[in-house]
Amino acid sequence: AVVSTQSTGSINSASTETSAEPKRKGVGVLIFALAVHSVFEGLAIGVEAKTTTFLQLAGAILIHKCVVAFAVGTRLIDAGLMLKGIVISLTIFCISTPIGIAVAMGILETLASGSHITMALVSGLIQGLSTGFFLYITFVEMICDEIRDGKDLPLKTLFLAIGVLIIAISTVVHNYSEKMQS
Repeated sequence: AVVSTQSTGSINSASTETSAEPKRKGVGVLIFALAVHSVFEGLAIGVEAKTTTFLQLAGAILIHKCVVAFAVGTRLIDAGLMLKGIVISLTIFCISTPIGIAVAMGILETLASGSHITMALVSGLIQGLSTGFFLYITFVEMICDEIRDGKDLPLKTLFLAIGVLIIAISTVVHNYSEKMQS
């Protein structure tokens, strides 16, 4: 905070409006980015044709959103937002995934009466956009920031490798169990 000396000689902090403004703008950008991210999550869920895959993906994203919602809520409070701003921001965050699901299902429902090839192409396009967005956020935004930080780099690299290994093993196990069921 900026400090000013008044005629009485006491030191008071300047208006918090000016120092809090950049934080509030940063929170606005964060909420917008998370809303777009959530719409793409919804698109990924909405194009799933198999009920089991739909429920698995929805469950995974639900768990992910709970952790993110806690972090976002903390960030909103730290930025000094009033209760109304917090509620509006979290509402935008919460409704974005269902909007993405509805859009994807609406597109696929519209195309259901048409060619199966067109439906498969549109479904593939939506899945490709969703996957590309997830990969971009993960590798360009999150991992690069962690590497740029420079703190605990060997430990971060180890946990990144463990995470990739867990995902690879779970994918192999899932594919194997699906083959065994059919």
